[in-house]
Amino acid sequence: MSKAFKVAVIGGGPTGIGVGRELAEGGIDFDLYEAASDFGGVWNSEAACGRTYESLHLISPKFNTQVPDFPMPDDYPVYPNHRLMLRYIRSYASHFGLYDRARFNAPISRLTPEGSGWRLTSGAGHDGVYSLVVVCTGLHREPRYPDPAYPGTFTGEVLHSRDYKGLDQVRGKRVLVVGGGNSGCDFAVDAVHAASAVYHSTRRGYYYQPKFIAGKPTPQWMMELGAKFKTKQETQAYIAQVFRLAGYDGADYGLPRPDYPLDGAHPVMNSLILYHIGHGDIVPKGDIASFAGRTVTFKDGSAADIDLILYATGYRRDFPFLDSTLLEWKSGIPDLFLHSTPRNHDNLLFMGFINSAAGLGDGLKTQGLFVLNYARALAGRTPGLEAFLAAKKVDRPDLGQDQFVKSYRHLWEADLWKLLGHMRHYRDMLAQEDDVAVVAR
Repeated sequence: MSKAFKVAVIGGGPTGIGVGRELAEGGIDFDLYEAASDFGGVWNSEAACGRTYESLHLISPKFNTQVPDFPMPDDYPVYPNHRLMLRYIRSYASHFGLYDRARFNAPISRLTPEGSGWRLTSGAGHDGVYSLVVVCTGLHREPRYPDPAYPGTFTGEVLHSRDYKGLDQVRGKRVLVVGGGNSGCDFAVDAVHAASAVYHSTRRGYYYQPKFIAGKPTPQWMMELGAKFKTKQETQAYIAQVFRLAGYDGADYGLPRPDYPLDGAHPVMNSLILYHIGHGDIVPKGDIASFAGRTVTFKDGSAADIDLILYATGYRRDFPFLDSTLLEWKSGIPDLFLHSTPRNHDNLLFMGFINSAAGLGDGLKTQGLFVLNYARALAGRTPGLEAFLAAKKVDRPDLGQDQFVKSYRHLWEADLWKLLGHMRHYRDMLAQEDDVAVVAR
């Protein structure tokens, strides 16, 4: 490997440190740039990139959020809060020596092609050329609002998920939460404890999953079903029956039934949203029809006077340091092979830009090892690299995309096991005829 070969990792959240750990252990020279003063990404409540609020807990359980070879402490609960998660991320970074590789308070101001690499400049004055750049800046950056905007003008307060920090922001107010995903449901449940009234606007039916079934975290219970049933349809029917018996069928609370299968959308893990609807603490509403001052009219003809709207309507892709014309776009997001690899650049990767119904751990390890093998293959211009570069132009691996509802949020949803299987396949392809390759660890 050439001594001049060096990698830049942009972003010090979980994915960035996961990539950094594998590069460090694999002997690849790299610098890790983080805009904030410490690691953490969305879990860093003190930073602009932080997306935490007072009562936030993980929606994925400890067992599949932790990295397999670096478990969370024994005294962590099944669903840790955001402070414990941040502590875990930083302990991971410290354990694998990433603080020695990090350049903090260094937001990237510009990334431009130069020769066979990329020139990177930061707001802290860094300026250098890297052979490979791995972008790990995350999905939760620039707020996305309903488009087209609802007719009329709302004159009350407006917040986005990015801005919500705790109950003081909703205390004594009539609050409308817009958005039916995990964040929207969590915000509605949280607001119950301080708001004078809580309304929750959703556009479709959802499957609601409790966090525990049979004394186990629900994802573990579902995994342990294994091959108990002959078909996926039988398995899903059984799961739906158990959820209903446990009180988690939204239709029993007057909510619309989903018009897609159980695995057709990202799951909503919330043990309390239906409880509070059933007790009248949260008033469910359909989509918004229009605004008039502080009056919100819904498509069913009903109306409510609202003081504050909290939009839990997601985020859009944003790379302010990179000219957007350098990427190929589709439906408003970069068109990336395996949701990670531009087809028109061989020295640029995007890691962590995907969602799946699972925890962080397995994906973090697999993505990191993929980057390590990619870096080694690129540095050596190996036959494995040439095979991969040819494959990414023509292959269309099945990531389960067709099973999901057609929405912006699900453009980057994937069946985790299909995704990991394909990443391992291409990781092994990259390792062809590379005597120092890591094909499994």
